[in-house]
Amino acid sequence: MLLEPDVVVQVLLRERLRLAAVATAIVRDVHAADDIFQQVVLAALETRSQFREPDHLLAWAVRAARHRAVDLARRRQLHSLPDDVLDLFESRWADPEAGSQHYCAEALQRCLGKLAPQARDLIRLRYEDGLTASVIAGRLRRTQDAIYQTLSRIHRALRVCVERECVRIDAPITGEVPR
Repeated sequence: MLLEPDVVVQVLLRERLRLAAVATAIVRDVHAADDIFQQVVLAALETRSQFREPDHLLAWAVRAARHRAVDLARRRQLHSLPDDVLDLFESRWADPEAGSQHYCAEALQRCLGKLAPQARDLIRLRYEDGLTASVIAGRLRRTQDAIYQTLSRIHRALRVCVERECVRIDAPITGEVPR
């Protein structure tokens, strides 16, 4: 059965925070994220013939929001999170059973807070300041390869930490903390 336009709009409005979070995590601009949400709604209405159920629409909308946000980040020459981290988030964002309390964005913030100060500084230089590995290497008087290796280790540590934190969020409340 084809989703009617009012159903498409209802589903997307109900998931507005989730879709805006996808865009905000990438472009770090809430106004741009709102624009991306509106673009996704319009695109969904234009292509609604391909959606047979709300879960399919939601999965498509998450993917569309991510791609539009990445495109905008590239146009603005912003450095977003690595694709493997975005893939992890996308699997959570597209889960129709996951409510807003299950977002892993808070987990990422906690995990960033657990990093050593030097690692946080490196992440800040790369993603907040948007510096290339070459420029960072020059500033820190290290080789470019050393910067890439360190960033790779930090990304891996963040991925493991976020996965662990997200599992903890999804765990049933039993009084025990999963390990």
